[in-house]
Amino acid sequence: MASEKTGMFEKTKIFYGEVRTEMSKVVWPTTEQVKTWTMVVIVSTALFAASIGVWDFILTWAVSKIFSL
Repeated sequence: MASEKTGMFEKTKIFYGEVRTEMSKVVWPTTEQVKTWTMVVIVSTALFAASIGVWDFILTWAVSKIFSL
């Protein structure tokens, strides 16, 4: 019964207390790991964008040749 009568502010306090407890269990990456994985993402994105650009160029060229007949 007491939990039903708990006010909004008390529930908020409990919630943030639980969040703090769970966040203390998180294993955060090191700065070096963050730098490494950031570079992996940047390089992967650049390669993917370049491959899409190449395919776009090839297909645009092919379609223009087909319709210019």
